[in-house]
Parts: sequence; C-alpha cells; structure tokens
Amino acid sequence: MRKLFALTLLFTLVCAACYEPVEGCLNPRAANFDLDADEACGDCCVFPKLKIRFENYWTASNGTVSSLSPDSIYYDGLDQPFRFKRIRFYWSELELELTSGSRLSLTDSIELAIAQGGDTTLISTLDNFLLADIDRATRNLTLKTLEPTGFLAALNAQFGIPDPVNRTVTASVVPTNHPLAPQIGSMNLGAELGYVFAKIELYRDTISTDTVPLVLQVFGTQFLRPLRLPLATPAYLAEGFNPLLVIENDISRWFQGVNVRQSDTTALKLQFVNNLTQSFTLRAVLAE
Repeated sequence: MRKLFALTLLFTLVCAACYEPVEGCLNPRAANFDLDADEACGDCCVFPKLKIRFENYWTASNGTVSSLSPDSIYYDGLDQPFRFKRIRFYWSELELELTSGSRLSLTDSIELAIAQGGDTTLISTLDNFLLADIDRATRNLTLKTLEPTGFLAALNAQFGIPDPVNRTVTASVVPTNHPLAPQIGSMNLGAELGYVFAKIELYRDTISTDTVPLVLQVFGTQFLRPLRLPLATPAYLAEGFNPLLVIENDISRWFQGVNVRQSDTTALKLQFVNNLTQSFTLRAVLAE
C-alpha cells in the first residue's frame, strides 16, 4: 500500500513538473476572454466593436408608419409629393453614457493629415466617426472597439465633423473604406469647406422618368449639433459581446415644415438640421 502511495505521489509530482501554464486573455471585457488561461498574454485580447442599426421609417400625416423605400412617394411639410434617392450624414464624437455618469469611448485612434494654411499637420484622434447611408429600411454599421461594462443610459454624439478633423486631407485617410476617406458621390468639399455633414438627394417629380435629383448639401461649423439619445430603460452592456444599438430614425421628422420645391438656401438647411436632430430614438441595446 505504501509502495502504491509513493508511486502515485511520484507520478503527481512528475506531471506537475511537466505542466506548462496556458497563456490567454484574462480581461473579462474582451471578446476572447479565456477562463482556462493561467497567465495573461502580451497582446492577444480582442475587444468588442460598437454596432449601430438604423431602422428608417416614415410617419404619414394620418399616423400610418411605413418602412423607408426609394420606390415610395412621400409628402413634404406642404403636402407636396417627392421621392427619395439617398440620404447620408456624419456623426462624430460617439460615446456611451452609463447610469453611473461615466462615459465609454471608442478606444481606437486614427492619424489624420490636417490642412493648415499651405501645409499639413499630422494629428492622432479617437476614431469615433460614423457615416450613415440611408437608402433603405435598415442600415447596419460596425464601428470601432470599446470595452463594454455597466448600464447604458444614453448615446452621445455630434451631428457633423468638428475642427480640426473637418480640415482633413481625405486622400491621406487609411483605410480607404473609412468614413473620412473619399466617398463615391463626394462627401467632402475640400480642406477649406470640409465635410458634407448631410447630403439629401430627392426627386421633386414623382414620375419615374425624373432622373435628376435635387441635392441638398449641409456643411459648415454653424450646422454642428450635439446629439443625446437616452434609452428609456437602462440596459446592461454584456462584457465580451458586441453592443448593438438599435436607433429608430423617423425621416418624416426631417421634412416637417419643409418645402422641397424651395431652392437650396441656408434657411432650408437650418430647417433640415433642426428637424433631423429630433428624428432619432435609441430604442434598444442588444448583445451580439
């Protein structure tokens, strides 16, 4: 019996001596958190990404709600018919506001070449930009990384692109699919005028042969607007999962009191901007 015990003890000690600790991600906020790891890895943690889903719809004057469609006919504030082609807009400075009062920022940074006089300056800034392309009922966007924790109370952002980022030399932006990089159907008017905060393209004639849209471009620091989208009931941000924010966007609010037959004027742009900032509702947060 003693011999068996001694052999068992020897076997245990030999196995213990041969065991190699397992490296892995020990940060519980990471997507690849490894509960079985013994030692923290140097740089292996992969953090969740913030995702946003815009659910775009139109509320008719009789209260009927319908999903946005470029094939449908809508009516402006003066009951004049028109058709959509496309709506695009920029948000910046996105951050999550927690019930504790603290803020969760996106953690990635981006280097940008900023035009300054006849020269350029390289800056590093948080990569917290969003370009939404609203041409259908639902639009999903995947942004940069963050470390989810706590209870979400609201989403904070800014409509438009503030200085100095608004003076970015777009050709210098990498990767080329970044929101601030050159876009098909330009969303930037050069370093002097900067980014187009919102571009609204619509057909004022409802016949299908009308192929020349009215293009309204909103740009300039006077159109920057703060956004705060509170969540009706605070929701827990599950650690290690991608938080998906579901935002309802009532496009009919954009057109309240708007005359689509009017020329492109500063007054018309102000009307759109003041309307659109009231059109968004943070409806839910999901974990993916």
